[in-house]
Amino acid sequence: MRLLLTLLIAGLLIPAINAADRLPMRDYERDAVKSRLAASPLHTIEGIWQFTADGATIVIERDHGDSPAVDAATRYRMVIMRSPVRSVLPGTVMGYLSPTAKRGSYSATIYTDSDGGSRLLKPKKFTLTLTDDSHLSFHKHGLKIKVRFWRLLPYISRLGIYTREDNPRDLDGCVRIYPMPVSGPIEPVYL
Repeated sequence: MRLLLTLLIAGLLIPAINAADRLPMRDYERDAVKSRLAASPLHTIEGIWQFTADGATIVIERDHGDSPAVDAATRYRMVIMRSPVRSVLPGTVMGYLSPTAKRGSYSATIYTDSDGGSRLLKPKKFTLTLTDDSHLSFHKHGLKIKVRFWRLLPYISRLGIYTREDNPRDLDGCVRIYPMPVSGPIEPVYL
């Protein structure tokens, strides 16, 4: 009886692993991913992508989950193939995305931090936009709070100093590696 009670308590205390966040049981070597993608008809977003900032390589592919449903909404999984951070292993799920009502636009949840091991943490909301067939831009959602202390001061001492970021918001993103678009090279060579 005591053993049964101990096992029951241990089962409740050990957190259940979400099946969607487990490492996929697939090979994430470049050649294996290419042959897997070549064997099926691809959606526009599916393929191998490389981040422009650090050179990390990911694959975006349909996420069928444990049991594919015929009428389920399409969801894609972002999986790391190669990362500049050595503790992040190939096959680690980086996030999930699904199409929005706007063509070429996807709503994404991406894990933005690592626990120092092979697990990614802190999911954040993003909007991913296909600018053309070979470029994918990321826009992070967030709430910006601006406190204007001059509102608390008397009217005579209002010396409003304003700052504004003029950085373009959609320069972060990826470039498609596979399959290459048929429209031409990413950067044409002029003779």
